[in-house]
This record gives sequence, structure tokens and C-alpha cells, in this order.
Amino acid sequence: MKLKVAILAVGLAFSLATYAHADDGMVAFDKGEYETALKYWQPLADKGEAAAQYGLGLLYEGGTGVDQDAAKALDLYRKSADQGYALGQNALGHMYQIGLGVEEDPAQAVAWFRKAADQGLAKGQRNLGFMYSNGIGVEEDDAQALTWFSKAADQNDAWAQYYLGNVYLNGYGVEQDDAQAVTWYRKAAEQDNVEAQNALGLSYELGNGVSQSDEDAAIWYRKAAEQGDARSQMSIGNMYLEGRGGLPEDAAQAVEWYRKSADQGYDVAQDNLGLQYAAGNGVSKDEAQAVTLFQMAAEQGYAKSQYNLGVMYNLGLGVAQDTDQAIYWWRQAADQDLESAKEALDAAGAK
Repeated sequence: MKLKVAILAVGLAFSLATYAHADDGMVAFDKGEYETALKYWQPLADKGEAAAQYGLGLLYEGGTGVDQDAAKALDLYRKSADQGYALGQNALGHMYQIGLGVEEDPAQAVAWFRKAADQGLAKGQRNLGFMYSNGIGVEEDDAQALTWFSKAADQNDAWAQYYLGNVYLNGYGVEQDDAQAVTWYRKAAEQDNVEAQNALGLSYELGNGVSQSDEDAAIWYRKAAEQGDARSQMSIGNMYLEGRGGLPEDAAQAVEWYRKSADQGYDVAQDNLGLQYAAGNGVSKDEAQAVTLFQMAAEQGYAKSQYNLGVMYNLGLGVAQDTDQAIYWWRQAADQDLESAKEALDAAGAK
């Protein structure tokens, strides 16, 4: 009996030490100390420790501390998942979802997300909700999406909270409720979720589910903008341009924020920046640069830029005068029901 107890004690101590080292690897990983994480995880993974296999998979998936190898990451995630490790199951589901290291298979993604979700892993619950919400790998089911998003959100998963905000905003499987949407956006935004910060800023700007406040909108837009969110960068630019949200009217600042957003390819910001160049507002007047920006946005299908580009061609501003090109771009915009484009076509006698 004493021998059995001693063996049990040694086994328990070894198990606890193993998980402690695996946790040490994650601490190092989170600090960006990938070579240190590798030193913790590799020997444990070689011994079949599920948490270490998962961690090592993270390194191979991202190419951090090792050469990037999606197939190796997949193999490690599978070994971890097959032992019932929830994070490994969720990671394996993600690989199937995006087709990384394996042929894309949404149904397999759902199956692995469900295994992780059934163990109470918030990431797995959120991902399973996402699949139900979008009908990917499973029949679209707003009620199931709501259930799984709620489970994850209640565990303080920021992305689930953001998705739940969208559910209430759009009334997917629930009664539409702007105030509830704001509640969930705020929970996610306070965790620095950039999508939620932008959504909360928009809610304040429009007064949806909360008292309208340009000042509060500016606060949340700036938080998202400083994280690189193109939409919020443009919105901050708008507020500087118009002197709203407690910000001074400052066209030069507006231009800087429009540029940050436009450089990410955001068509609305490209159009706004083009307008500033065309007018010489906050920046030296440069009609050729305005044309370039309008063209970028127009080719993405943005109707206002298609109209503006048509105007530049019609008047020969920043580009050689070309009525045919003007009519072409106005038609593109008119096909999207932009009234100013329809009026321009009528004035040009074009059908």
C-alpha cells in the first residue's frame, strides 16, 4: 500500500511539473520569447504532452522560433486534440476552417470546434457560434449561434461579446435591441477589441442604443484608430474636418487620418482624401493626386468616387479631358443609384 501511494505521489508530482513547464512555455510565448518557449515545449511534446504539442503547433503555424510549417503545426494540433485537449481541438478546427496545412473542410472545422466548445472552451464556443451564424459547415441557425456566442461571452470572450452585439443590432434570432447591442459592444471594447470600439463609436455618433454623443464617439473611434482600424481612422478624420467630438476644426489633421485609412485601401477614405487634394484643403492642391485617389476607390466600386472621377474627366482636372471616360464612370455610379451621377448623365445627354 505504501509503495502504491508513493508511486501515485511521484506520478502526480511529475504530472504537475509537466503542466508547469508547459505553462512556462506559454508565458514565454506571450512575451514573444519564442526560442525559450520552444525549449520548454519541444521535450514535453516529444513525450506526448498535449499542452506542449498545442504550444509547439503555435510556433510552427506562425513561424515563430522555428521555420513556418503548416503541415507540422497540423500534426501537432491533431496529436493534442486526439488527447482531448480543448485548445488543440479548437486550433485543429481553425486549420480546417481556413485550409491551412490541410484541405479546407468546414464540416471538420465544426466538428472540432464542437468538441472544444463542449468542454467549455470560450474560443471553441465562439467559433462554433460563428459557423452557425454564417452557415459554414453547418446549416445556418441563429438560435444556435446565439447560444454559443452567449456561452463564450459570459466567459468574457471579447470576440463573442462583439458578435453578440451584432446579433442584437441586427435582430438575428432575437428581438432587435440597440441598447443590448451597445452593452455587448462596450464589454468587448473595454477589452480593446478593435471591431467593438469602432462599433461603439458609431453607436454614439448615431445615437443608436445610447444617447448621441460626438465626444464619446470620438473617444472610441480614436482607440480603434490607434490600433490601425481604417474605418475609425476615417471617422476621426471626419471629426477633425468638421470640428466635432470636442476636436478642433483642423483640415491638416483630417488629411493625416484620411491618409492612414486610405493607405490601407479603404475606399471611403480614399475618396475623402481625394476631395481634400482637389480643393487644397489641409494639403497643397493637387488635382492629379485627387484623380489617383478617386480612381483607387472607383475601381473598388465606390459610387461617390466613380462620380467624382467622372467629374475630373469631364472638366479635365488632373487628367486629360475625356467625355467618354466621364460618361463611363458616371454610368458605373448611376448603376448603383447615385442620383448625382444620373443627373450628370442627363446633363451630358447620355443614356
